[in-house]
Formats: sequence, C-alpha cells, structure tokens
Amino acid sequence: MAAKQEIELFISDDGQLKVHIKGLKGPGCLKILDSITKEVGTLQKKQVSSEYYEKPEILDSSKTNVKKK
Repeated sequence: MAAKQEIELFISDDGQLKVHIKGLKGPGCLKILDSITKEVGTLQKKQVSSEYYEKPEILDSSKTNVKKK
C-alpha cells in the first residue's frame, strides 16, 4: 500500500507562501510544486527534504482495481 501523501500550504501575514509536501519520494514533488506555483506565484526559496533523495515507490498496476464500464 502506498504511503499517505499530504500537501501543506502556509501563508504568512505578509503573504509569503510555504509549501510542504509529505509522503512523496523522489523528484516528483517538484512537479507538484511547479503546478502550485503556477497558480499561486513564484517562490523565493526552494528546499528539498530527505524524501527527495529516496527512491520513488513503483506502483504495481496488477494490484490496482480498475472498473470498466
């Protein structure tokens, strides 16, 4: 089972945005961050966590339940 993934957005009183992405290993978090900043605005600073350097999980599609109509 895949780990729970969370995105936390913090907006300070002066309008600065801080984004914290949890549970997503590897550089995939940067794609999500890029999508968020396209909607919200530019970042002043980007800092990655240790999860960025971990190997991303590969989903086993044979265990995925897909219902066809």
